[in-house]
Amino acid sequence: MSLIAVALFLLGFGASWVAGRYVEKGGAMIQGGAIGLCGVAALIFGMPEIWANNLGWAIVALLIYGLIGALIFRSGQAAREKAQ
Repeated sequence: MSLIAVALFLLGFGASWVAGRYVEKGGAMIQGGAIGLCGVAALIFGMPEIWANNLGWAIVALLIYGLIGALIFRSGQAAREKAQ
C-alpha cells in the first residue's frame, strides 16, 4: 500500500467524521460521497495492482472501508448530539 492510498483513506475517514459532527442536513449524502470517492481513488491511484488484477478483493476492501466510515460518521453524530 502506498502513501497515496493511506492519505486518501484517511481523508475519507476525516470527511466522514466532519460530516457527522458538523453537517446536520445532508450529512449522510456527503459522507457516502466522500467515502466512495476517496475509497475508489485510493484503490485506483494508491493500489492499482489490486484494482487491475483482482476486482473482487477491491470490492470487498471498499465494502469494509465503507462500513468503517459509517461507524466513524455515527461517532461524529453522537459527538454532535452530546454537545447540544
